[in-house]
Amino acid sequence: LGVILLTGKAGGEIFTAGDQKLLSALAWQTAVALENARLFDDVRKQRDEIATMKSYMDNIFASITSGVITIDPHDIVTTFNQAAERILLVPAHEAVNRPYHQALRFLLTTPLPDLIENIHQRGGTHVDQEISLSLPQGKQVHLNVSLSPLQSSGGEALGIAIVLDDLTEKRRYEQERTLLKRYLPYGLVDLLPHNLAELRLRNERRVLTVLFADIKRFTTFSEINPPERVMDVLNNYMTLAEAAVRFNRGIVDKYVGDAIMALFNTPLLEEAEHAWRAVQTAWTLKEAIEAYHRYVTPDERLFFGFGICTGIAVVGNMGTEDRMEYTAVGDTVNLAKRLQENAKPGQILIGHRTWKTVQHRVQATPLPATRLRGRQSFTRVYELTNLIQTDETKNTR
Repeated sequence: LGVILLTGKAGGEIFTAGDQKLLSALAWQTAVALENARLFDDVRKQRDEIATMKSYMDNIFASITSGVITIDPHDIVTTFNQAAERILLVPAHEAVNRPYHQALRFLLTTPLPDLIENIHQRGGTHVDQEISLSLPQGKQVHLNVSLSPLQSSGGEALGIAIVLDDLTEKRRYEQERTLLKRYLPYGLVDLLPHNLAELRLRNERRVLTVLFADIKRFTTFSEINPPERVMDVLNNYMTLAEAAVRFNRGIVDKYVGDAIMALFNTPLLEEAEHAWRAVQTAWTLKEAIEAYHRYVTPDERLFFGFGICTGIAVVGNMGTEDRMEYTAVGDTVNLAKRLQENAKPGQILIGHRTWKTVQHRVQATPLPATRLRGRQSFTRVYELTNLIQTDETKNTR
């Protein structure tokens, strides 16, 4: 609202009807000009707001770690953020305003085209799927792809939003851990940091139980058989041994030729009843081998000899900066090894402390005190002959 005021004519003349019409026309044109100026200012403000919003959205898309691609109903790429460029190794200017099946040809060998077509046909469906593909540069990538329909507020189909999450590093990490579990104690692998250079394991003194088992007369078997068969037979027996150890909450410390060393109650896998678990492992493996013998030729029917000892040992890193090994050392380990060396095929020998811990759960025969190789004193040794079936033992088997 505005006012135009005329204060008088030059010479004192009186305003006429014509003057009034001229004033009205001038006021009308002024009002139109002012309205146009106001509209222009509103448009400029809206344009600035749109530019600000676009810049804000561009920054959001640039900051998102997931790749974001949008296509219209005709499969023309309308959005291609920086993460999509990084994941697919395609510059945005080569993808935007082009059909995706031309700009991103390497996607045609994946399930993505079918997923896009299904959403075009059905609409309103959200889809998640993992895909693997080779980029033109030769890089292999693993992606999680999420597709959602784009719709206006009125329900009109505007296209499809495709979100890409790069799982390549995650899958590589998982594959590395899976591979490491074949060479390291599985409890140790679960404690490894993402960056192996950060690995630090402290040594710890604790009471545990050590089990040694070796295949008796395996040297003779190796002498009369080709090495390929020797390796196959050895792996079959070691598979049974490792299964028994894992089932009874132990970890395989190492394989030494035809022998296996297992630890119970390490920091990696604590077990209050470690002596009982070790005894169960030996007995379970002995029974498994007897069952296995029914399916192999007589010359492959080999037996383990077992040595089990409970006591104090230091568990932790041993080796050099170039090669470390997670193991246990101490007299307990040495004694378990000596018992195993003295065991006959199929015989389970246990030390006195192990026997004291499990005596109410087992049947064991005391053997004459023996001076084991490398030891000055005599050692009390027991031969395990059976497990006693009680409610307590059943609950821990």
